[in-house]
Amino acid sequence: MNIPLSSLYLKGNERKYVNRLLKKGNLSMGEFTEKFENIFKDYIGRKFALVVSSGTVGLFLLLKGSGVKDGDEIITTPFSFIASSNVILHSNATPIFVDIDEKTFCISPFLIEEKIKKDYKRKGKNIVNKKSGKILKGILSVDILGNICDYEKLEDLCKDYNLTLFEDSSESLGSEINGKKSGVFGKGSVFAFYPNKQITTGEGGIILTDDEKLYFYMKALRNQGRVEGDPNYIHRYLGYNFRVSDINSAIGLGQMEILDKILKKRNNVAKRYYKILKNIDGIKLPLILEGQKNSWFLFYILVDKKIRDNFIDFLNRNGVSSKRYFYPIHLQPFYKSQFGYKKGDFPISEKISDQLVAIPFYTDMKYGEQLYVYEKIEEFFEREAF
Repeated sequence: MNIPLSSLYLKGNERKYVNRLLKKGNLSMGEFTEKFENIFKDYIGRKFALVVSSGTVGLFLLLKGSGVKDGDEIITTPFSFIASSNVILHSNATPIFVDIDEKTFCISPFLIEEKIKKDYKRKGKNIVNKKSGKILKGILSVDILGNICDYEKLEDLCKDYNLTLFEDSSESLGSEINGKKSGVFGKGSVFAFYPNKQITTGEGGIILTDDEKLYFYMKALRNQGRVEGDPNYIHRYLGYNFRVSDINSAIGLGQMEILDKILKKRNNVAKRYYKILKNIDGIKLPLILEGQKNSWFLFYILVDKKIRDNFIDFLNRNGVSSKRYFYPIHLQPFYKSQFGYKKGDFPISEKISDQLVAIPFYTDMKYGEQLYVYEKIEEFFEREAF
């Protein structure tokens, strides 16, 4: 048996909508993009939504549209996919890493405030780095593996220090904290739709905001700087081609129409994993966090770092796809060479990275497939762990 790490679930109107587009021959951004934006913003509960070509592009446009520029610093997490830090650099700003909370794996508000008090000072309305003289502009939080950041504390910090909060919700569609959906926090939020996410458009992302001025500016930047309603070939801004094909949006619309079903099925798969894996010595299961509802971007277990690589190799050789999540951004070759980071700089992120293993998880995963995963995990710890 071969169990993939993730698998598509296209059981709604996705094919019907795509076939309709193919028959019409209108594949560029159009009616399905508008419908996808509307259904998404209504689900999250924000005023405006903008579909773009990737989650990375969405984060970049959100920062760019909010005035992040050369000379600014943005606090963010080192425990994430590298894009969440790269977009800060692409905005000509500097990412300032702060370590994570060991329970949520999200950036720690306590450590953020500790960092600000230690390395920054107030200068008028701004918070300025004592060494670099650069202005701390905001916080780019990242919801990790379906867990949502402590936004109550993050919003308080931003208010106290006059910072802008940006939410990377790429992994948390459908998750909730204290009854609030991910994506409702900060000046804007971004979701991504790579095939391993809760829903997919193939490639793509979406920006949400309640700021009308920001929305229309980002909308113009998405389309080569052209403001909707202006004459053809008139471009007010230096923009980009960050548009998305209506095919992608048609798939996204079909996915959103069955989102509740998808989330319910993913939750059931997660519950089965808890039931069958709970008695295996040598692994730790994800914590059930108080006040949180996890939409399960993926399912992971924690193992001793001394056996982690052998464990992953064993599973893969036996037909159970698995891999580590995430490699700390500050230890990526570019960030080490550019900023001089070294092992030990962010110990909690490094500890979790050394222990975390993603195992097969997808919406339509069968119980028999999960039992096979269980059998191979148990076999490893009975025969080969030490």
